[in-house]
Amino acid sequence: MKYETMIWSGCSMTMGNGMIEDNPSKDFIKSDSVIWKHPKFYELFPDVKTYGEAMEAVKQTTYPMLLGKKLGLKTYNLAVGGSGIEVQLKALTSFLLNAKIDYSKTLFCYQIPELSRVEILNNLDKPKAEMDKFTFHPFNYNIIEDNPNLQYFFRNHFDFDYYTAKHLMRLVEYKGFLKSKGIDSMFFGEIEQFKYEEKTDEFMQNNMLNFNPWSHEDVKFPSWKSLIKELDIKNPQRNTQIRTLKDDGYGDDMHYSPNGHKQLAKIYERFLRERNFLPTIYRFV
Repeated sequence: MKYETMIWSGCSMTMGNGMIEDNPSKDFIKSDSVIWKHPKFYELFPDVKTYGEAMEAVKQTTYPMLLGKKLGLKTYNLAVGGSGIEVQLKALTSFLLNAKIDYSKTLFCYQIPELSRVEILNNLDKPKAEMDKFTFHPFNYNIIEDNPNLQYFFRNHFDFDYYTAKHLMRLVEYKGFLKSKGIDSMFFGEIEQFKYEEKTDEFMQNNMLNFNPWSHEDVKFPSWKSLIKELDIKNPQRNTQIRTLKDDGYGDDMHYSPNGHKQLAKIYERFLRERNFLPTIYRFV
């Protein structure tokens, strides 16, 4: 087999959020009893007692890990829930530069999150216990609505289409970085979700680079189509209804259920094998 290692990244949909009640800190994940978001999880994971055990159980439930088991690959799930590409790619680069893996035998797969998500530090009203570390605002519209400081930032210093274009270019650059390391990569998502909402493509091409009123060379920002073409985004789950926690009776959460993760593992296995990324010696069952 060509690959030995598979790395996935993405947001909460890939991380497997929606099962554990809250996000435990590293200080108590080993000893504190887990609180699941729905009583059915206690039945699904009867031997899981602590947050640490629950986090590992959820990890092994996610479709990247299930896919890795099907393919016999050492798999890492680097997804970061509630975040965008700034946070996720920072974690991925940190992993790649520290890990002892053969880049030439590594496949990276990325579930592209909403491109307008930005990384924002929270330096206001930090408790003393957190003064020795960075704290972040989750990109959550409910939090923005309830926080005047965030409202000020987004009203005065944010533009949805600007960050969409900026992050599309960042992904193109990152794909080149991965290629320079000898790492094969695939980007997944629904292309329609990455379109500009208010501004025309011509406007974006003419205005993304106007930080200064003039420049020595007349350079235009790439067209939206050219950025999308460079990324070659795939969507194997198109027209497939993936089971959610709500669908399977785990409350009202729209994250993928354990059954949904199993569906996705099968979908991505078929996709990779049909495109000769992997041997076609197995049946898809």
